[in-house]
Amino acid sequence: MGRFIIFGLIIVAIWFLFFRKKKNKDNKDNHTESFDMIECARCKSFVSKDDAIFANGRWYCGKECLINKD
Repeated sequence: MGRFIIFGLIIVAIWFLFFRKKKNKDNKDNHTESFDMIECARCKSFVSKDDAIFANGRWYCGKECLINKD
C-alpha cells in the first residue's frame, strides 16, 4: 500500500514539474513588447513613439529639441 502512495506522489510531482515549466515559458513570450522608434528631426536620437512629440510634420525627442528647432 505504501508503495502505491509513493509511486502516485512521484507521478504527480513529475507531472507538475513538466507542465508548470511549459506554462511559464508561454507567459514569458506573451510579455514581449516591441516599440516603434522615432528619430528626432533635430538631434537625430531615437525615442519611442509614445515619448516623441509630433509638430509641423516632424518628430522630436522632447520639448527642448522642439523649442530649439534651428
